[in-house]
Amino acid sequence: MIKIADNDFNVEKYINALSIENPFGCRIKSLYNTYDFNLPFVDFWVQLNDGDCTALISRLETTFILQITDFADMDELSAFMRVSGAASIISDGQYELDCGLNRITGPILKSGKVIENELSFVVTEPNVKEVYSVISKCVSKNFTVPSYESFALDVAHRLNKKTLRIYGVKENETLISCIMTLAESDDSAVLGALATVPDCRRGGYGTFLIKYINNVLVNEGKSVFLHRAPDENIEFYSRLGFEHFGTWVEYS
Repeated sequence: MIKIADNDFNVEKYINALSIENPFGCRIKSLYNTYDFNLPFVDFWVQLNDGDCTALISRLETTFILQITDFADMDELSAFMRVSGAASIISDGQYELDCGLNRITGPILKSGKVIENELSFVVTEPNVKEVYSVISKCVSKNFTVPSYESFALDVAHRLNKKTLRIYGVKENETLISCIMTLAESDDSAVLGALATVPDCRRGGYGTFLIKYINNVLVNEGKSVFLHRAPDENIEFYSRLGFEHFGTWVEYS
């Protein structure tokens, strides 16, 4: 049975119980801590089997995130996603959804320890406009950029709720490299965009910022996860000490 969060059904205890040390649960909990479930563009559901929670589902506009357990009813989840109107579904790659959408997958990496940082740059906390200016110059087949309006509204709200953070490096007062968390919960964080303007690449900025944000998060007691794009930056993250945790899958 899949139940939606509303004023009569509190899903917070299920989210808290299932989200520990899990990148998908972290993203769902972070979203729950950011947006009220009564808003029209966000929803949260839990799947219950014999009283036990076997899956979490969140929706932000037409993007869905699922945390699935070994005890989930996959037929029910698949049927639910087929009628949900989802444009994108992100979940654990070890579980297969029959949702009629295209499927791509890649590795999840994890770090739980401080990484020695030999480089040294002055770190800033840039504003949303500065960050968007950098990431908009880094479009690739695996890295698309949303409209400024939707990006700015969402990021500003997450910053205000402390479920996201951004660090950057500037040169001559201009932001040239930045990194942000995609989501944060009490015990975990999922890294999001790492971007350096093309003219400033190979200067060590990206390596420095990955190590910097990792060390800040680890020192706060958080496990650090990232979803690596297929066939990209394999050696880069391996050298940094990130370990294989599992796989992600996106249906779209």
